[in-house]
Amino acid sequence: MTINISDIEQKYTQLSSAQKEIFAGYGLRQIKHFVEISLPEIEAALPQGAHVQGINQEGKVQAYNPNTQQYYIWISDLQWQLSTKAQDAVDLKEDAIAIWQILGLSDYALIDLSHVHRDVLEHQNLLSSAQ
Repeated sequence: MTINISDIEQKYTQLSSAQKEIFAGYGLRQIKHFVEISLPEIEAALPQGAHVQGINQEGKVQAYNPNTQQYYIWISDLQWQLSTKAQDAVDLKEDAIAIWQILGLSDYALIDLSHVHRDVLEHQNLLSSAQ
């Protein structure tokens, strides 16, 4: 499917401020990859009782188990590791999923999303400075 930048821009206005920050920081390709490819694998390996919170400031996926009050970090060899330093500042999984849904990212190929967020942000900045 060909990407219509004006369609993405129109849907962008529906995002919350936290979601707009995620949009700008990660880009659409990373959001699609996280939601469609990484998240199913990550959630399938979750320790019992834990849930994925999101991505922390170090760029690692963080999970929390409210029953044990333990935090986990997803590490590079594809497993969860108990974490001693949980971070409160987390880009929420739910916000990434909301962006994916609102913008209809499932309709686009991963490669086609590489630079779309920059084009949208540049256009948004141009609109803001013209006002």
